[in-house]
Amino acid sequence: MPITRYIGRDPIFKGKSLYEIARQLRDLGVGRIVYRQSQSTRWPGQKTYFRLTKVVPDATCTEFKTGSAWGEEVFRGKKRGITEITTGHKYDWVLVPKDEEDAFCNETEVFDIDPQSIPKTMACPPLLEMVIQKDLKASGQPVPEKVQLPFFSEGYIKDLEWKWKS
Repeated sequence: MPITRYIGRDPIFKGKSLYEIARQLRDLGVGRIVYRQSQSTRWPGQKTYFRLTKVVPDATCTEFKTGSAWGEEVFRGKKRGITEITTGHKYDWVLVPKDEEDAFCNETEVFDIDPQSIPKTMACPPLLEMVIQKDLKASGQPVPEKVQLPFFSEGYIKDLEWKWKS
């Protein structure tokens, strides 16, 4: 008998995709609670789950792996509002039984997640700093001792602050 050898890594996800679960439920699971197994093992005391508000499976895919889904997100015990679920294609989603939903949602510890501060400027590389100082000196402008470059554009920082605001 020939030896079978498998190539590649073992699959890390065990379960079904969100769209496989939703297509077996009435109204595509709207109003039901689902969570990812990987997030429940990463933060065991802090629940992360979605209450589905809209599910649109991709009808062109015969295996029902893809689609779009939106839900009320609770991330580590903190409500974040209705967001699009971008990881619905991964195979580690779990459906909470209807009779256990209240107990599942109530037993959570809320931890404050400190927002990370983003630096506004960063140090300039030495060669670029010399070139900038030389150009400033040639144009007659005051030359700073240390040249600082903007870390991000203002629009990008405002976009990040909007996403982190919850």
